[in-house]
Amino acid sequence: MAVLASTAFVVFAFFVSYILWGHDGLPIGSDTPGYVAQSNLVASQGPLALLALQGPYDFLYQLFAGFIVWTGIPAMDMEIVLPVILAASLPFLTSRLALIHLGLRTATVVALAVPAWYAVYRIPADLHANLLALILILASIIFLSKASSIRQTRCIAGLTLLGLASLTHIETTLLFTSVLLVASLSTLRPYPSRVGYAIVAIVLPASILYGVHLQQILFLTGGTLDFSSGPMTASSWILYLGPLLPLTILGIVALSARRTNWLEVVVLVWGTAALLVGMSQYASPQLINFAKRSVILVPTPLLVAVGWSRLLRVAGNVRTRLALVQNFQRGLLVAIVIVIVSSWPLVYGTATQSHNLFITTSQYQHLLWASSNLKSSTVPIFMFNDLDEYAGGLSQLYDNWASAIVGNHLSYLGSTNYLVQLEETPFADPIARAMSTTFMQQIRDSGINNTVSLLQHPIVIFSDFYRPFPLPRYTSNLFTEVSPGVFVDNPTMLGYLSNVTIPLFIGDIGHTGPWRPVPEPWAESLNAFEVYVDKAPIHVQTSYYLNVASAGTYTVSIRYWDQTGNNLTVTLDARILGIIYYNNSKTPIIRDFNGIDLTPGTHTVTIKIDQIPYPLRWASLDYLVLSRS
Repeated sequence: MAVLASTAFVVFAFFVSYILWGHDGLPIGSDTPGYVAQSNLVASQGPLALLALQGPYDFLYQLFAGFIVWTGIPAMDMEIVLPVILAASLPFLTSRLALIHLGLRTATVVALAVPAWYAVYRIPADLHANLLALILILASIIFLSKASSIRQTRCIAGLTLLGLASLTHIETTLLFTSVLLVASLSTLRPYPSRVGYAIVAIVLPASILYGVHLQQILFLTGGTLDFSSGPMTASSWILYLGPLLPLTILGIVALSARRTNWLEVVVLVWGTAALLVGMSQYASPQLINFAKRSVILVPTPLLVAVGWSRLLRVAGNVRTRLALVQNFQRGLLVAIVIVIVSSWPLVYGTATQSHNLFITTSQYQHLLWASSNLKSSTVPIFMFNDLDEYAGGLSQLYDNWASAIVGNHLSYLGSTNYLVQLEETPFADPIARAMSTTFMQQIRDSGINNTVSLLQHPIVIFSDFYRPFPLPRYTSNLFTEVSPGVFVDNPTMLGYLSNVTIPLFIGDIGHTGPWRPVPEPWAESLNAFEVYVDKAPIHVQTSYYLNVASAGTYTVSIRYWDQTGNNLTVTLDARILGIIYYNNSKTPIIRDFNGIDLTPGTHTVTIKIDQIPYPLRWASLDYLVLSRS
């Protein structure tokens, strides 16, 4: 009964999310469109096409979903229903594990505590490979916990499920592999020590592939795995661990003091490992993403049930004839069950931030238009752009939605100027840098190796996927609006494009001082990048990357508003190019810095406001142009 009630609530919770936030029959979650696109790829071109695209890393969920799509079920519908079905199995699996080793009463509490587990709502939202891996691992632990020999069918089944989990989501599997190995050191383990070696062997191939994958990521990002906005705050910990945190803590304390079976050892090590990995984010920013996922996996249902069981045991050991205390002992079971059940909607409410549909109706309509109307013998190239810190994540999201709705296409992240030169747009953020490099490599791999072949492809900008928008004057004249918010390139105009123009309000890689975009009628970039400082002396500057494809002599030009203020010093790679002197003409002016010899690669231009003669430091900048002399 408890399993049915918990399962029904989990399914109902996702039903509510789709009623509140769904539209156009699309699935929720930021990673979900990627799974839609990959399952369509598997269904239409086979498993090898997926492996060729992403490599043999975390691929089993996509193959499973692709098979379902191949049977005739639309990928969008499949990604709405399948994660909910998988999530609905969690009350059964966790309670089954508890029933085998902890008894019916504790298993009932475990089942009731599953809807109070943050993971049951967060992971199915869009971490679908993680979800399938978790289910396979729980099933594996059920088999292994009943095995007494490595030759037993249940042991072989458990190891097989663990191996499948490693091909589904290796990061999750490595966490649980570590848990099982440590738990195998206990004398309470049901199986011989050889099973521990088998556990290592079964996940080793996927671990090696994971190491190769990490090396590829480090190459794309310039050697960093720091993709997060920052470590978790105290409120985030409370959010993830939920309102049953006191019982969770009690469960850890109780298991630390005494364990009577192997499952209790596993639960203690699992909870401790998840918390320790979670704490690692404060030691290194490279571990933040892994740490956050680990905190989500703290085994709240099992720890709550253990804490509840020990609390009842303590209460039962109190010998008294006082009717009040006796009534308290009898009512404790009911009271805790009420607390657990009442926490269901609270935990669901905190997790719904991941239940958004990360595409607007307008964006969806633009992609539908492209799917129906871009009829060309060549694959379209969709351009995405945004602020440096957001560009990478958003471009990946947009590319996934384009794959899910439009199908075959190429993407580019950044400036039209760099695309025409077949160069990546330089970004400071590691995710943006990785996506820019990845998209450009896909363009080259498709056989586009010069401007002539590039311009044979429709190059498309959607107003909802590109910043700055409205398009600046120096970009809008290169495109034709073929439908509201949809712009297709004019290949003749693009063929003459040789300069790189950077809107300074959106292209900076870092600045000091209160710089901000300000709408100005004189600015051709939609907004000017302005700063106004009249307090104690501080360094006020802003910096930009420039990609140079080939060695030569170049000119750097800056358009700015000429008024009264401290002079601007312009440097390139810490070498002073010159100084912009204000003349108070109250007009926009372009200052050229000529005769700059540059080598291929990425260079840094910095515009710094001098600290004298006035305490007021002010600037209003429009765009920067790099042109060959």
